[in-house]
Amino acid sequence: MLEIHRGLFGLEARQRVIELLGEVGIPDPQSRLASYPHQLSGGQRQRVMIALALANEPDLFIADEPTTALDVTVQAQILRLLKNLQARYSMAMLFITHDLGIVRKIAKRVCVMKEGEIVERGDVTELFARPQHPYTKALIAAEPKGEPAPAQPDAPIVMKADNLRVWFPIRRGFLRRTVGHIKAVDGVSLSIRRGETLGVVGESGSGKTTLGLALMRLISSDGPIVFLGKSIEGLKFRALRPFRRNMQIVFQDPYGSLSPRMSIADVIGEGLRVHQPRLSAAAREAKVITALNDVGLDPETRHRYPHEFSGGQRQRVAVARAMVLEPSFVVLDEPTSALDMMIQAQIVDLLRDLQRRHDLTYMFISHDLKVVAALASNMLVMREGKIIEQGPAAELFARPKTDYTRALFKAAFEIETAPEGAPAS
Repeated sequence: MLEIHRGLFGLEARQRVIELLGEVGIPDPQSRLASYPHQLSGGQRQRVMIALALANEPDLFIADEPTTALDVTVQAQILRLLKNLQARYSMAMLFITHDLGIVRKIAKRVCVMKEGEIVERGDVTELFARPQHPYTKALIAAEPKGEPAPAQPDAPIVMKADNLRVWFPIRRGFLRRTVGHIKAVDGVSLSIRRGETLGVVGESGSGKTTLGLALMRLISSDGPIVFLGKSIEGLKFRALRPFRRNMQIVFQDPYGSLSPRMSIADVIGEGLRVHQPRLSAAAREAKVITALNDVGLDPETRHRYPHEFSGGQRQRVAVARAMVLEPSFVVLDEPTSALDMMIQAQIVDLLRDLQRRHDLTYMFISHDLKVVAALASNMLVMREGKIIEQGPAAELFARPKTDYTRALFKAAFEIETAPEGAPAS
């Protein structure tokens, strides 16, 4: 981008890249220049994309869900950054989002779309105060409601980890010697009981997703992991297969987790073919149809491919793929981050209903504290790979003990609240 459009090369381009990465909140940007995308968290990858879009100081900045994968503290930073850049360069901005709190924070005018049409438009303050269209009213009123499944202190432990570590080596020099480690997960101990939801919150890059992947044995880790009473940390691929049906995951990025070469029916039915090979084709299709109905998708779309769906629809397909096997333990990694407010509320209700009917155990990773409050009975707060606070979710929300947790909650509240005075964009 800088070479083609700005004529910057070599050290000059490198310095500008470092500046851009610093502006969007990448810590120690100089050390990240040689990193590949898979070595960054979802939120960090999103920030790199924002830096890419801002590199040439555009006249029009089209921001399509730019803060979806970011935690609330970084959301606030990115919104402040965009507003400052807009003021500095007199930049027009088209901000596309499902997060109404962010709309209130950053927009001057707003258009509400439904089924490809603008159903209402106007000044942001006026529209939120006096919405006219029924869809706008429903959208503003929608938010996750209800109480999380109560904690069951006497229920059997489904998943347990003790002093779990995931350290990624930093190698440098001609011989690629290890000179240090990135401590993505550093000494985490937890237990999750049957029927409860453990909420995991923290900044992007704090180790939330890495913790979930380690518990699922999708990446290497050190430290004992006990699933359904059996130690699984040392098991190889074939020995783990009997456990896979009972542990499922919904990944953060539905664009990367769904194969573009498979129809939705094949995506959802793949696990059934592996773990329930004796099912007839008709029985397998019936389970796929039920799973699609459960997540609010038309079963007639099952023969379409992922590129024919929106991001939110793909996320629902990912939920259906995990739930079709009726697992005991599900890691939900930002499962509602790509969904609009009404669908978020529906998915929360769906997850709670599935949990109640099937006695499911969830590990819910999210930066959306409203969703966490609606689902999680217990919660832990992570920072730089460590747990800095944990306990009953209601108690943590009411009386956070650490400055970091208080700052996290404060940032979430500020984003959800309209700013004083006229919006800056």
